[in-house]
Amino acid sequence: MRKGVILGVGIAVIFVSLIAIFFFTIEGAPIVKVKVEVVTDADGKPQFKVIEVEQSEVHPLKAPRGHSAAAFPSVDAVAFLNLRMSCYWTSQEYQGEGTYEFVIGFLKGVKPKEGDMIRVYVKVCDGSGKTLASGYKDMMWE
Repeated sequence: MRKGVILGVGIAVIFVSLIAIFFFTIEGAPIVKVKVEVVTDADGKPQFKVIEVEQSEVHPLKAPRGHSAAAFPSVDAVAFLNLRMSCYWTSQEYQGEGTYEFVIGFLKGVKPKEGDMIRVYVKVCDGSGKTLASGYKDMMWE
């Protein structure tokens, strides 16, 4: 009976240790955080006032996977790695003036290197999908 308990505890410790090693040694997934402030001009058309772009990493299980599909009207964002489509589209329903925040994930197997150029393209679309305003911001991956 005592040997069985010791063996069970030993196996549990080994199992927990292997899981801990897996989670502590796994490499983070790159993401781009985007903050956009949309304002309305005198004609009632949307414009971008501020576009902030920041690189970050998250645990691979928390990284965005797949394109989001918000209904029109929408605010959409995508990032290009060295001017190539390498990320998932993300979008939110357009609610008028305000701040919109996005987390853009890279396609599977894509990881930017130091010095790579990231271009984040953001646009506001009306109910039929027509682009009302667009803008972009470039950054270098560090």
